[in-house]
Amino acid sequence: MVKTVERAGREPLPPGFIIGVYRSGTTLLRYVLDSHKNIAVPPETNFLNGAAGLWGNEWYQKGLQGMGVDEEGLRRQLRAFAGDLFDDYAVAKGKQRWFDKTPSYIDILEFLDAVFGEQCRYIMLYRHGLDVANSMANMHGMDVNRGPGRKFAELYPDSARLSNARYWAEHCEKMLAFEATHPQQCFRVLYEQYSSQPEIYLPPLFEFIGEEWDGQVLKFYKQQHDSGLQDYKVRESKGFVPNTGTYKSWPEEEIARAMEIVAPTMEKLGYEI
Repeated sequence: MVKTVERAGREPLPPGFIIGVYRSGTTLLRYVLDSHKNIAVPPETNFLNGAAGLWGNEWYQKGLQGMGVDEEGLRRQLRAFAGDLFDDYAVAKGKQRWFDKTPSYIDILEFLDAVFGEQCRYIMLYRHGLDVANSMANMHGMDVNRGPGRKFAELYPDSARLSNARYWAEHCEKMLAFEATHPQQCFRVLYEQYSSQPEIYLPPLFEFIGEEWDGQVLKFYKQQHDSGLQDYKVRESKGFVPNTGTYKSWPEEEIARAMEIVAPTMEKLGYEI
């Protein structure tokens, strides 16, 4: 379906992002928020990575400066460009605000803050590091050279699970650092809590973002959602089914090695080691 929306005279909508490592339950949370009457959450958008590349490229900025566009001017242009795209999506859905769910945006959090400012809200979602590592490794056939963890393949050539554990730890540390410097804009959620007791752990999230709690979001599977590439499991879901402890089938030696990688970060998040 094609729907044209009118931008003239429209005020920018409140921006927000679900931030979490791949396989952390971000898609399930996207479906939950997208089920709220006021919130639209598209599938993974990815394009802001390109915009961040423009923002952080000194060569590009010199070219823009030659056209009279300084750093603040570029920020305004990027805010208008990205904001209009997200706003159009929300308006077309009959919603009043938007959130984005793109795991790779962990790497551009400072760019998001520069562009969307203090009014932006971030839902920081975490899941047990070894469950994430297990899911990512399985998804890519235990191939150490595929998936997000491949950047650490040289360090752990014998185990895709260990390379993905290292990826999880590195990216969660980026999230924690951003939380520490933007405490008023961030709300922390643990996958194990919200997936097992959503009626307890989700209402405070909606209170944080200033939206009235609506129990219908717990029936996300009855709502219509635009489908993304990572949605196949959630599309088939009929409710909240926690998927925890998947790493416990690993060899004991591999669990021990992985725990050495993730333990410092997991302790910061309150997980038992």
